[in-house]
This record gives sequence, structure tokens and C-alpha cells, in this order.
Amino acid sequence: VMNERMKKLRKILYETLVLILPVMLGVYLGLLANNWNNQKEENKQTEKALENLSQEVKYNHITTEESLDYFKQLRDTIHMLDNRNTLPSSFSFWKGLNPPLFKNASFRATFLSGVMSKLDMDLLEKLTGVYELQEDIELQSNNYTQSITNKIGEETFTNEKFLIILENYAHDQISAQEQLVKELENLKQTIHEKSEH
Repeated sequence: VMNERMKKLRKILYETLVLILPVMLGVYLGLLANNWNNQKEENKQTEKALENLSQEVKYNHITTEESLDYFKQLRDTIHMLDNRNTLPSSFSFWKGLNPPLFKNASFRATFLSGVMSKLDMDLLEKLTGVYELQEDIELQSNNYTQSITNKIGEETFTNEKFLIILENYAHDQISAQEQLVKELENLKQTIHEKSEH
């Protein structure tokens, strides 16, 4: 009787395993395929983000170099003036206060999409540093613009004072933009290296 029971129990266990194992294997393989698809999609998003960031960084690099040339010319021209009553608008190259107009849409999209959290720490630090410096340059420009705008119309605000502020503004922009050019070049190299992996 005991032997009969053991045989029945073994038969039931065997039949149960025959039914359950394929289901468990199917679920396991399904989870693996799903994880693989998710990883593949995440990798595609990261690649796309790096490509977009690379284009944005190149654009900002070119913009910064053009702006840097302008501010060097502005600084040097004001410095060489004999007549401090000369209006800056008489300079052949004059474009106003002309701060660089940086793009940041790809950086923001990378952050908002969550892809940023999947990037390498070294790249994240460089990205953050560059975009913060760009914001600082824009803020510096806004502060100078506000300062000049507030003084326009005051009797004491002579053309000579305007040129002094403008020369200081050019010095500050040159200093910040030279730093930014170095950091952008470094960031471009890092993005290139990460894109190749």
C-alpha cells in the first residue's frame, strides 16, 4: 500500500513538473527578451542623446569662438582710441553688446527624458560644468546690459563712461569665453569617446 502511494505521488509530481517547467521556462525567456528589448531601447536613446549633445556642443563652440573674436576686437579698438568721445556705433564691426546665444535644448531634453542618469559620471560633470558656465556668461551679459540701460539718459553718463563699461564688459566676456572654449573642446572630446563605446 505504501509503495502504491509513493508511486502515485511520484507520478503526480512528475506530471506537475512536466506541466510547470515549460511555463516557468517560457516566463523566464519572456522576461529575458523584455529586458533585452528595454536595454536595446535605452542604448538607442542614449546614442541619440549623445549625438544631439555633440551637435549642440559643436554649435555652442563655434558661437563662442565667433563671440570671442568680436569681444577681442571690441576691447582692442576701445583700448587704442585716442578720442574717448567716439561712439561705439561708429566701429565698422559694431554689433552691440552681442552676447553669444547658446543652444541648450538637447541638454534639457536629455535631462527631462531621464537619459542623463544613464550617462557616465565624467561626462555628466563636464556637461554640467559647460552649461553652467554658459548660463554664467549669459547672466554676466544681462547684468552689463541692465547696468548700461539703467544709466542711459543720465547726464553724468558720458560716452567716455560708456566706453569704460564696454571695455570692462569685453574683458569679462573674453575671460569667461576663453575658459568656455577650453571646456567645450574637452567636452567634445569626451562625448566623442563615449559615442564610440
